[in-house]
Amino acid sequence: MNAKTTRILKEARPLLWPWCAVAIAGVLPLFQPLHSIADISSIGFFLGIPLLATLSLGNEFQHRTLSLLLTEPVDRMEIWGEKLSVTVVAVLSAALVCFVGWRLAGLVLDPRESVVAGAYVIATIAAATFWALVARSTLGGLVLNLLFPIFMIIVWAKLPERIRETGYPCLPATNTGVSIVAFVFLSYAGVMLGLGRRMLARLQLTGGMAGDDLLMAGPDVMPRALVGWFRCRPAGAFLNLIR
Repeated sequence: MNAKTTRILKEARPLLWPWCAVAIAGVLPLFQPLHSIADISSIGFFLGIPLLATLSLGNEFQHRTLSLLLTEPVDRMEIWGEKLSVTVVAVLSAALVCFVGWRLAGLVLDPRESVVAGAYVIATIAAATFWALVARSTLGGLVLNLLFPIFMIIVWAKLPERIRETGYPCLPATNTGVSIVAFVFLSYAGVMLGLGRRMLARLQLTGGMAGDDLLMAGPDVMPRALVGWFRCRPAGAFLNLIR
């Protein structure tokens, strides 16, 4: 086993249980074909996909190992590529399990829904590195990664119904609407992928303020109150799992 394989296994291991949680949420409708279970499964997909995408880098901040990782005699772009590869495999496989589970349970997605969901998955994968580096925690990266999809939903819901051509506010009803939404998501993904790559390449691990964790974001990135909330604490074991 060479060093690269060891690093990839190290990246994949912490994603196993979160991946299982998202996959279980996806297959829940197979065992309880109720409307409420389908809603829970959808929420698990909507939140679990960006969580999986953020965990690879968020775990480095949680365990304070990013400085050690970046001091290894490995090019940062190689580290970025390995993390991205593991994230892509984990997220796409979890999304596939969800889609297959929904289909077998009779919850067949409209083709337009599938396109929007696929664009959402790609966008969250691409933006995860940048937002995790900005927030410097898993929870903060998850929240920031969700902001753009939520913003898109709000903007689309506020459009007049004659433009949306549907009474359902969160789903484009025409091929034109789906194409616009997918284009915006994919454009956002391309921009955020480049920004995340560039930010990791130029990252300097010098905290902007003194504290017990010098890897936390400084006041020029995030207010002190938010930094304190995202930092792991001696108490609160459950929240520390995702901080």
